[in-house]
Amino acid sequence: MKNGKMPLFVLIVVLVAFYAAFVYASRQARTPAATKQETTFERVMRTQTIRCGYAIWDPVLFKDLKTGEIKGISRDIMDEVAKKLELRIDWTEEAGWGNIVEGLATHRYDMICNALGIISARARAIDFSVPLFYAPTYLVVRKDEKRIQKNEDANNPDITVSILDGEAFSFLAPRKFPKAVIKSLPQMTDYSAVYQDVEAKKADATGVTYSDFVRYDRANPGKLKVVDKANPLLMYGASFGLPQGDVALKTMIDAALTELYFDGTIARVVKAYEFAPGEFLSPIKPYELPAPQKDASRK
Repeated sequence: MKNGKMPLFVLIVVLVAFYAAFVYASRQARTPAATKQETTFERVMRTQTIRCGYAIWDPVLFKDLKTGEIKGISRDIMDEVAKKLELRIDWTEEAGWGNIVEGLATHRYDMICNALGIISARARAIDFSVPLFYAPTYLVVRKDEKRIQKNEDANNPDITVSILDGEAFSFLAPRKFPKAVIKSLPQMTDYSAVYQDVEAKKADATGVTYSDFVRYDRANPGKLKVVDKANPLLMYGASFGLPQGDVALKTMIDAALTELYFDGTIARVVKAYEFAPGEFLSPIKPYELPAPQKDASRK
């Protein structure tokens, strides 16, 4: 550089660079930081409302045919949860069993507020609350069916098994009975259709919760029977569905449900809707009280 002077074009480049840096810094100062996406927990606490998605599973959740009012085990438990947490419940959307998980994953509602089975296929998209109860699922066949005496007898290419898309048994049946013909019914079909398939000999067997079978058998005595009652096809915990990864919401809901479990509320609610023992099984308490001790001072 001659005479210690900076060439004109270099000076221009430096000035342009300083100007660009100044403009960028000014814009950054005026532009607010990227807005943090509100979590479901934060939205619930802001609105003081839990938006519920739900599917019908009598008596866990059903609608009164005369009034349209939502009733059942899950409704009563959610009412108690709302009291504990001082929140409101909005029964936002009735969904089919095949799309209820998707609705929660896409934030159409804050929770799935009917109990649903804790199964791995659903756990890919949602989290679960602590179990409300456990539900045994059994294989059911026609009363005069002679070929199927044990669960494994249904794993046969001559056997057709009816399933309802999205329901817990629909995930199990292809793995449990890979040789059988699987007859799939659309997700919004009434649950009674799987029974009707078996009755009408469109299928030879189906898998249903014991609770469902008890209600069907009371209305249609002597048509179908449970296979291998000592060995349920599936035993799953039934829980509320929660947004995946929202730890704060899960912690809050679990805390309320745990209180309701230990004070006997959940057991009372479940018992009020049971037709027969064994429909819904209670979780085992995680503690054992010490045996009463004799007072050594007394003789």
